[in-house]
Amino acid sequence: MKSKEQLAALFSRQAEPYRKRLEEIMSQHQAAGRERVLEFISARPGMRVLDLACGPGTLTFRLARQLEGRGEVVGVDLADGMIELARRQLAGRSLPVQFQRMDIEQLNFPPASFDAVACGHGLQLTPNLGRALLEAHRVLKPRGPFGASLPVDPPEPVPAAAAFAAALDARLGAWEPPGDLDATRAIAGDAERLRSAGVAAGFREVEVEQLTAELAWEGPGQFATSQLEWWSQADRIRDFSRHVKSLIAKETEAAVARVTGPGPFSTLSASLVLTARA
Repeated sequence: MKSKEQLAALFSRQAEPYRKRLEEIMSQHQAAGRERVLEFISARPGMRVLDLACGPGTLTFRLARQLEGRGEVVGVDLADGMIELARRQLAGRSLPVQFQRMDIEQLNFPPASFDAVACGHGLQLTPNLGRALLEAHRVLKPRGPFGASLPVDPPEPVPAAAAFAAALDARLGAWEPPGDLDATRAIAGDAERLRSAGVAAGFREVEVEQLTAELAWEGPGQFATSQLEWWSQADRIRDFSRHVKSLIAKETEAAVARVTGPGPFSTLSASLVLTARA
């Protein structure tokens, strides 16, 4: 199965847990990359903004509130479940928002349709990153801002994460990402290559910065539970019984405790943020 089909199905299944976890991260100001994208886009009344790989609308709704009722934000995503959830979240809200199922490598919009384009942690999941950037540039008006955040490994090792992953892989076997994402992953994890990809797509004033955020944990139990609820791990254990899931939670918690101790600790997350203008 190709990555687009596989990931669209995965994110559809995990739409609600993803929404809850991402809202938690955003509310605690632990999503430095996405926050930087919102800051750079700086949506203003009257603008038309495109949110690529919008998921459940986490950034879409924040952008829309900045428009103060004048303008529009369009969120697009390939996962049906994410779009359905986003539309349910929109119901009853007086916000200038619409959601459409769409491939960010093939945007169904005319050239120069938007004043700004944003993407929060989505470009790393598209097989043809260059094509996605070209499409973002094509639909932007001249001088329009483009901002995208992409998750990367933090600058320092995270022992808790390594211990968790080792324990989970020992139980389930290692998870391998779809092979057609290899080229994108190589670019998305390298600041200079990502900047070059932006330039190649026709953007100007291209900059890439790495941002980190510190995440505080009450202890190994909270950390292990949070990791198991995140989309990439939750989908791996979705078909197990409650009993087996409980065993996995205990195993991963014990593995984390061996490197962090039983009490509170913190970890770092990191992202690359690409900012540019059409």
